[in-house]
Amino acid sequence: MKRSRYSPRKNKSPSLLWLPAVFGGLFFLLAILIGVMDYIDFQQPQSVYPDGVCVEGIPLRGLDRAQSEARLAEAFSVPVELRYRQARLQLSPEELGFRPDYLATLSQIEENLPKRSWWKHLWGKTEVSKPLDLPLIAEVDLKQAQALLEQVISPRYDQPATATVPILYSTNYEPGQPGFSLQTLTATAEAIKTALLSPKQRIVTLEVQESPALPVDRANLKIFLKQTIQLEKFNGLIEVYQRDLASGEIMHIALRANQDVTPDVAYSAASTIKIPIMVSTMRRLEEPHPSQASNWMFQMIAESLNPPADGLMKAYMDNNSGPLMVTDDLRELGYQNTFLAGYFEPGSPLLERINTPANQRRDIFLDPDFYNQTVPSETGDLLWKIYRCANHDEPLFNGQVTASECQQMLGYLLENRIHALIEAGLPPEGTTAHKHGWTNDLDGLIHTISDSGVVYTPGGDYVLVIFAYTEEQFLYDTANQLFAKLSQSIYNAYNPENQAAWYGKN
Repeated sequence: MKRSRYSPRKNKSPSLLWLPAVFGGLFFLLAILIGVMDYIDFQQPQSVYPDGVCVEGIPLRGLDRAQSEARLAEAFSVPVELRYRQARLQLSPEELGFRPDYLATLSQIEENLPKRSWWKHLWGKTEVSKPLDLPLIAEVDLKQAQALLEQVISPRYDQPATATVPILYSTNYEPGQPGFSLQTLTATAEAIKTALLSPKQRIVTLEVQESPALPVDRANLKIFLKQTIQLEKFNGLIEVYQRDLASGEIMHIALRANQDVTPDVAYSAASTIKIPIMVSTMRRLEEPHPSQASNWMFQMIAESLNPPADGLMKAYMDNNSGPLMVTDDLRELGYQNTFLAGYFEPGSPLLERINTPANQRRDIFLDPDFYNQTVPSETGDLLWKIYRCANHDEPLFNGQVTASECQQMLGYLLENRIHALIEAGLPPEGTTAHKHGWTNDLDGLIHTISDSGVVYTPGGDYVLVIFAYTEEQFLYDTANQLFAKLSQSIYNAYNPENQAAWYGKN
């Protein structure tokens, strides 16, 4: 038998069969070791903050703790700007009581970071971070901020309002200045706290309350009017009665030869007495008024005619005693020194000789007309009552004279346009519902001139009554300039921001 050339195949050694298992196990153990090490590393706190992490909107992405603390410190150390009107003050956060805790803020971030999935990390899946914007942990000492406002800001920038001051040798004034003061310190301190905790809005506009400029001191106004009379070289007797129609405050001066005298001298009323005649007529009329009565009142007041005055008393009061009925009405209103004792028509009899406290004075006696007399305060008060009746529903004589009738009376007085006396001192923005008066005395001369009215101005309304007397002839131009300057001085006191300039002859 022939043998084959090839030897039968030999079997592998049993000692090599374990090698694949060993290497597989080693690789498996290595994989486990790498996984454990990766897991341990994964579980460590992140060295830098992921995308979306912010503090009050300040991004910390890619920054470690030290870098994040530096960024926060930089952002929150920017000065806070306080704005007091036009003034700008920049103060450090520390001055305002700011005490930040950046480490606590960062710890708060780390505590609130979302949990990551190691399994996704292991398989290389990218996790999308959720935004995390946390507030800064800080303390703000509100008492320190408020103390700074009280001790530094208010003393430096607050200013009191100043009063309007007369300018000598003129009818004008230096206007007062408004005042400013810091308000609501507690709320302002809270606003500062909000700015300190915001990296973007570092401006606080302080709440400042403006108080209007003070009006001219009425004592100064009185002195100013006296100086005006002196500068006009008027040495007769003059009284100026002025009443504020908002406050009711009264100023009343009386000078004789530039020396103070007791006010309310008895003067001849002349046409000023037509104001009481109008009031008494209204008391006896029913609305709507007869056209004849309305026409007579217009002519009596606006045209200063005497026959219509007599016609009203005879037609609507009494043909014989009409003037005394006017006087009785005046007494009912509380006036003891104003009266009418006869008609205007020449030759009319004196119905009664009337003594009053004013015409019984022994210090000053002007020999006033014994047919009609008045004193400035009573004429002024009657105008006050008419104004209150018209504008504040305070009817006269228990409603016998209504608000609408008082409005009509002021309307008639507004129609009295003479462009002189009180009216001459007013600019176009000012008007007066007034009645002037003068008359020739027995010697044929004019000694007393008066003007009484309600003055309407943008800065406030008031009653103004001026009576002036001279022993010699009272020249019209002299009286007109004197009255106009006094009127303008008072108007400008009420309207310091829009003053009228004197335009007459000096």
